[in-house]
Amino acid sequence: MKYEIQDEFKPFVAYVKRMCKMNKVELMLSPSKTVVLTDNFSADCSGYFDGEDRVLAVACGKPFEEWIEILIHEFGHMQQWLTDERWPKWIDGCLSLWEWLDKCKMMNSSQLNSVIDSVIELERDCEVRALGLMDKWKLPINRSRYKRKANLYLYSYRLMPILKKFPTGIYYNESLVSMCPPRMMKKYNKVPDVIKETIIRTYM
Repeated sequence: MKYEIQDEFKPFVAYVKRMCKMNKVELMLSPSKTVVLTDNFSADCSGYFDGEDRVLAVACGKPFEEWIEILIHEFGHMQQWLTDERWPKWIDGCLSLWEWLDKCKMMNSSQLNSVIDSVIELERDCEVRALGLMDKWKLPINRSRYKRKANLYLYSYRLMPILKKFPTGIYYNESLVSMCPPRMMKKYNKVPDVIKETIIRTYM
């Protein structure tokens, strides 16, 4: 499947390509609907950035308006890798969470919540960067809807001790997206009851 880039997004995509080339990062815009996360964690996902292997991958075998948002988000992670001294700590948290989800690592509730705090900090920072990129490049993306989806994504991490998995397909649950606030929250320590109950009922 050949993907096409809408004209309004071409300058931004060209910038991403330049930055990847400049920093020796392989940009993989795959024609498939999913990409494999890593060799160690074989879960399928829509995209990822791996600073160790220097890969930015996005599954483009889906509607443009879906994969372009993934590219913006993953490029936000690349910016973190390039500029933020917290990156190593954040990645340690991600690895610990993936190992726990894969049943390769044991953690008590305090340790698990600490890891989830770190991952939420990473992902919230990335979402703020993504919104900044949308503004800088004047990308025609509905900001309020993007923030609702970002909040749903961040809330889902807080519920992982209960779900013990990532709720695949949660972004496409229009009912859940509409329940989330249209602004970025400062904290994600508590998931609103109606959102929590709906996620657990739907994805457990």
